[in-house]
Amino acid sequence: MDFSDLYKQGNSNLVSFSPDGKYLAVVVEHRLIIRNSDSPKTIHRVFSCTYDTAPFIQDVGWSTDSLFIFTASYELNRVDVWCLGDESWRCSIVDEVCCIEKAVWAAHGRHVLTFSELDLRLSIWSIEDEERRYIQYPKSRVALAFHPEGDYVAVAQRHDYHDFIGIYNTQSWAMVREIAVDTVDLTGIEWSPDGLHLVAWDLAGNFCAVVVNVGGVVKRVYTEDSVCLGVRSCVWAPGGQLLAVGGYDERIRMLNHLTWRPVSTLVHRAQGIPATVDVFNEVEIGTSLAQESRTPVDQSTRVRSRFVLAAAPSGIRVAVAVDVHRAERRLGVSVLAFSAEGAFLASVCESMPNAVWIWKVDEMRLLAVVQTLRAVRACRWSPVERTLAVATGSSSVYLWKWEDGVFIHDCPSATATVAGLVWNPNGDTLAVLSKGMFMLGFLGE
Repeated sequence: MDFSDLYKQGNSNLVSFSPDGKYLAVVVEHRLIIRNSDSPKTIHRVFSCTYDTAPFIQDVGWSTDSLFIFTASYELNRVDVWCLGDESWRCSIVDEVCCIEKAVWAAHGRHVLTFSELDLRLSIWSIEDEERRYIQYPKSRVALAFHPEGDYVAVAQRHDYHDFIGIYNTQSWAMVREIAVDTVDLTGIEWSPDGLHLVAWDLAGNFCAVVVNVGGVVKRVYTEDSVCLGVRSCVWAPGGQLLAVGGYDERIRMLNHLTWRPVSTLVHRAQGIPATVDVFNEVEIGTSLAQESRTPVDQSTRVRSRFVLAAAPSGIRVAVAVDVHRAERRLGVSVLAFSAEGAFLASVCESMPNAVWIWKVDEMRLLAVVQTLRAVRACRWSPVERTLAVATGSSSVYLWKWEDGVFIHDCPSATATVAGLVWNPNGDTLAVLSKGMFMLGFLGE
């Protein structure tokens, strides 16, 4: 991987590629800088906001056609929309009644949706005719999902002391269907990639995942009575034939699309990893594996390291004690991500934060474990290849590739602390985010 020069960015890590992959949006205080993604030295546009006090710009978002981009200052209750093709065009959104807590684009890129404080309402703002619509009783700003084709949006709502999923047409914004779901406190919803089903999951104290079809028929209410805590994360396989449900009990249930019952349960085990699994251990250069397991890492210095294959049987070096009676942050399967074509599933378990688990989906088995010296901060699949990028807060980027193993790519700056990764949608560029700066990594053939 070849790295670009270092460029300044705000400490909020607001760096994002346009959906078409041509541009890179970077926030520096009150300025939004649009750079060319293939040549970041070339600046396409600079938009200067009137947010003259910290925290300045708190959020940015691209429209799906890459023609518009918004900046948001939730402290100032304001969202501004900018046009890349017309520097003089600008649209400002200010809610006079409620404070804005979150803004997102509609799927067709001509409406901006804003969530008000206390989830009082969801406002739909048109950037073409200044028309405004509302959806009442939104459950949560995270419990919203657009249909893969963009024609519908599912909104979690609560009224009359029950949870519902409202399906709305994104052209007229009229409700098409309201689906009652048997949850205590609905936490999240997600469309399947084929657009035929929705999954909704409950709060941390109740293990419940509800699958409904587009007709509003409940296909399955999946519960686990023997589990003390609930669902931590849910993700669909790219084809929509599998649903991975990660729990606070450190297990992943793989549900099939025919019966919506588990075809396999993947377990994160700290010890007793099979000999058929490749366990890659990161060790400091010049330090044996036995010495490394007893030596703490100095977070202030650059560590030269390499990966070695652990001898079988092997286990996880670093583990955090789990209290099953508390739904604390460091508990459960916090990261679930399928590769672009769905052949692999990557997971991170909070009680073992130094390990990335890679599962082979067609065989429902553990394929590899990547153990790093520091806790995993980011884990992202390439959108086009079988390549997994991992960041741990060190000055290196780790790439796991199918049939090739793990590679370490040192950033040009030894003071960089890589805490975030953003893939270009075309898959040939990776934005590497550090505190106050970023760089681009260019992948070779």
